[in-house]
This record gives sequence, C-alpha cells and structure tokens, in this order.
Amino acid sequence: MILRLTCKYRFAPKRPTCNTSYVQTVFGIGFETGENVIAEGAEVDYQPGRIILFSGPSGSGKSSLLRAAAEQVPGARWLDESPTGDRALIDTLGDDVQAAAHLLSLCGLAEAFLMLRTPAELSDGQRYRYAIARCIASGADTGTPIARSRDWGSQTIVADEWCAKLDRITAKVVSHNARKIADRRGVGFLLATTHEDIIPDLDPDVIVWCRGGGVVEVERRGAPTAKNGDWGPRRPFRRPISFLHELELTEGSRKDWPYFARWHYRGHSLGFVHRVVLLWHGREPVGVCVVGPSALAGSARSAAFGLRGLSRRERAKLINGNFATVTRLVLDPRYRGAGIAARFLRRVAETTPWPWIELISEMANLVPFAEAAGFVRLGRGTDKFRRGGRADVLSGSRRGGWYGSASRGSETWRRFLRRVRFSRPAYYVFDNRQNCPGRERTVARARRGALP
Repeated sequence: MILRLTCKYRFAPKRPTCNTSYVQTVFGIGFETGENVIAEGAEVDYQPGRIILFSGPSGSGKSSLLRAAAEQVPGARWLDESPTGDRALIDTLGDDVQAAAHLLSLCGLAEAFLMLRTPAELSDGQRYRYAIARCIASGADTGTPIARSRDWGSQTIVADEWCAKLDRITAKVVSHNARKIADRRGVGFLLATTHEDIIPDLDPDVIVWCRGGGVVEVERRGAPTAKNGDWGPRRPFRRPISFLHELELTEGSRKDWPYFARWHYRGHSLGFVHRVVLLWHGREPVGVCVVGPSALAGSARSAAFGLRGLSRRERAKLINGNFATVTRLVLDPRYRGAGIAARFLRRVAETTPWPWIELISEMANLVPFAEAAGFVRLGRGTDKFRRGGRADVLSGSRRGGWYGSASRGSETWRRFLRRVRFSRPAYYVFDNRQNCPGRERTVARARRGALP
C-alpha cells in the first residue's frame, strides 16, 4: 500500500474576525497570502505488521502527516491514552481469560496484582501499555482466540506523541514491545514522536523525517523485495532491548527480598535459600532471583527422572544433591515485557551449581518466559479437587490429597490451601549439568558480571 501524503494550510484564517483582521493588519498579512506546505506528494510504503514513524521537532508537521496517513489506512484505530472504567484489566479484554492474560503479558503487564486493578489505579506507564492491549483486543475480530492466533487481523494502531509522557526507560520498553507485537502478531503502527532515543528499540520500517518548511525525507529501513516492490516475509523478532549491555548481576542475600516483595503476589518472607541474585541497572536494583532447595515431593519430577520406588532417604539424598528450585523471580514493572526476565533467569540457572534447576510457576502457563530461558516443560499440576477431593484440599485431612496430610498445620495452612486450590502450576527444568562438573554442592559467590 502506497500512502500519498499531501498536507498544507492557508496562512489566511478560515473564519475572518475582527481579531484576525487586526493581526493581519499589524503584520501585513493579506487575504491573498499563500499556503504553508508541510508535504506535497510524499509517498510512504505501508503494510500491516509494519511500523511507520513520523519524527521531527515540534511544529514540523509530523502530527498533520500522521493524521493524513491514518485517513488512508482502512480500520486504523487511534490509541486512547487515558482509558477509564471501574472493571479490572482482566475483565476488559474479552471473555477468554487466558487470552486476555496473554495479551497483557505481551504488553508488559504480566503481574497478578496488575490484572486485578482498574485503569485508574495504574501508573502512566502501565496505563499506556494497557491502552495498547485494549486497542488490540477491541480490533481483533478473527474468530480465533488471540492467545492462539498468529495474526490479530489487519490492525493498525495510530498514536501521536508516542511515549512522550513516559520516563525514558519505560518508553524504550514500550517501544520494544510494539516492535515485538508488530513482528509476531502482524499489528501495524503509525506513530509520531519528537524523541529519537526510542528508535533503536522501536526499529521502524519507515521513518518520515519532518524537517519543516515543506522538507520531508522518507527513510525506508525495512526494504521491500527488489522485484516488485512488495514487502518480504515478516522477519523473526530476536533483538534485545537497547540497554541490555548496561544490566549486570551481583550476589545478594535474603535481606534484599523485602525491597522486591511489593511487586510479587507472594510477597511474604522467604523459606530456605541457596542464593539470591540481584539485577542492576546502573546503581538501581531492578530485579531479583531467589534459588532454594527443591521439595522432596513431585510427581512430574519422579516420572521424568525415574525416582519412583526409592526410599525417602534415597530420594532426599538424590534430590538435595542434584536439584535446586527457582522460588522467586521479580522485575521492576518498568522492565517487564522486554525479554529481560528470560535472560536473567537463564543466567542465574547457568551460574547455580546444581545439575538440574527447577521452576514451578502458575504465571509460566500464561507467559512463555521459562521456555525463552531454555527451560523444558515436563508437566503441570493436576486438578486438586479430582485428585484429593474437596474435603481433603480444604481441610487437609489425613486421607491424602495434593498437599498431603494435616500434620503440616493449622488454620494458617488451611487458609493457604483455600487460596491456591485452583492453581495448576507448570513444572519446568533446566539442564545445567555442563556448568557444574563434579556436581559441586557449595554455592560459589558470583562475581559482578554482565547480563549476556
């Protein structure tokens, strides 16, 4: 599709008044004065799944050209940056809760507490991400749940002053997410901004440089095929965030956990800990990963590694010497959705001296960060009602069930069972044998190092 952009305005007022006549008289502007030409006959290549960026200083005409381009794209939807309503985010993106959660995660809102908030309760950066998710959901009419559809229709999102109100870290992450959505899901973007620092992360296919005075330069960065000028096949999305080289890891301690607990739905104190690893951006801690001992019980592990039939002592010795579990993985909300969590998780797994690193997570059912980190899914928790029966799960009776006998506790334990009775977390494992020769069990303190 070729967008032909012509935009110009007459200097003379459209509606003459006494005030406009005074201005014209004082400054010598006649009624026959000519036009202010922003662009005339500029051609821009556009296809769904591509990003067109109009950039230039304030007053250069980028917003006018953006509106002219949007008028030529069928079904283009303007981004509503101030969504309102008293419904939780998870209730506003369709009836399929897994599809809605997947879409929120793709836009960097993969947090249980955030999914339960209303738009008015979000920060500016979170509200901007939610606006993108809602715009995509309202335009997706493919007949296939958005979580399983490769393309969300021929959608085009239009936004003026893209990420202008956000801090620069959040702006870069949101732009990175937009590129990911365009490449993976076929959603197109027409955007205008004065901030050029987001260009490496947004990676637009075409940049329209508005110089002012009628000077417009079109830079085609995603080249069409040479034969017929059409766009080639969609490229795979593999680019890291632009500031990835600025992130680094250090060893921490359990005393660091309270700082990050506010961002985790299980913010209570930690249990036994093997190691705590911190992720830093400059002088600011932005992430934490906690690794602890693995539980002795685990049907998925027993089936995968052939542990059934062992005595309790044999199983304990084998598990304690060969398995460790990632119990917490938390990022500052500004950094979510940019692939940082997967890289962070993989680096921690590779530097943890146990042959097998486990991850048991409900969020991993909705967000594929574990697979991106190199973990392999081996199973998922069964229905606790079917396995143990309602009375067993809620009361923890000695008849058994998913959580075992009532000897674990009292009313506190029963309250915990009530909260998680519908949870079916996924079980993942990371093969780390090549990084821990001799199966050393002593945790070596990691030196300060970069996140690859």
